[in-house]
Amino acid sequence: MLAHQQRSANSGERTRLACWRKRPAFVNFESLKDCFGEPPKPAREPRALPKTVYSVVVGLYVLLMSHSFAAEVIPPTPKAYFNDYANVVSKEAASGFNEQLAQFERETSDQVVVAVFPKMQSDSDIADYTQRVAQAWGVGQKDRRNGVVLFVFIQDRKMFIQVGYGLEGALPDATAFDITERHIKPLFRTGDYEAGLATGIDLICKAIRGEYTGSGKTVAERKGGAGVFGLLPFITFIIVLIIISRLFRKLGGYGYSSRRSGPVFIPSGGGWSSGGGSGGGFSGFGGGGGSFGGGGAGSSW
Repeated sequence: MLAHQQRSANSGERTRLACWRKRPAFVNFESLKDCFGEPPKPAREPRALPKTVYSVVVGLYVLLMSHSFAAEVIPPTPKAYFNDYANVVSKEAASGFNEQLAQFERETSDQVVVAVFPKMQSDSDIADYTQRVAQAWGVGQKDRRNGVVLFVFIQDRKMFIQVGYGLEGALPDATAFDITERHIKPLFRTGDYEAGLATGIDLICKAIRGEYTGSGKTVAERKGGAGVFGLLPFITFIIVLIIISRLFRKLGGYGYSSRRSGPVFIPSGGGWSSGGGSGGGFSGFGGGGGSFGGGGAGSSW
């Protein structure tokens, strides 16, 4: 029995050696099957996503992303402190609120802006959306970041007070919520938007007054004054020309003819204006570059 097993093993070994000696220059798997059996099959790669399904998935993603971006609108920077785009208060009241907030900036340097919209043009949360709008408008001084914006959306029945970094201590979230929830909301529910806005403006100004000191001018007024000061070199040049022209005329200097001593430029209009508002007592708003970090609170009514 042992001898028979030994002969079988030797016979199998001689068969394998003969196969290897006769192997061609290239590997022929068909001829090797007899010697070594079926070669192992490679692992199957994961099935790739069909191109049609892939295109549909990418198309839906792009469509959803474009819809989300198109659904949000950042309004342009307003030209006034009080902006009633929904026409819920009278023009006289709007003008009074605007002048009140302009005077508040002159006294404190704090910029308080009110924006009343028909509805919110975004699918985002009101806190996130109003923060982006307030940041884009740059309400408040750049170095002090002392801006506050009261947003009201009439059809959505929502409001939110956005507070700049520099006023979060004077107007924390709890105080902002108290103003909207306990003082503005009851008046809005009765439809008295003018009284609700007046109350909100007064309480916001009381909360933040004293944090900073004003310069007596708004940002817009300082920019207007800077425009006049930019004309000083031209004014100085005109004055020098007048003086030189008169000196030449007195000294008999040369001119264009015997009867003229040269051109004389005289500014007309009875002097130069110092600038200021845009007429009619209107005080315009100009963003100072303030920033917002999400401080504030709001309510629904």
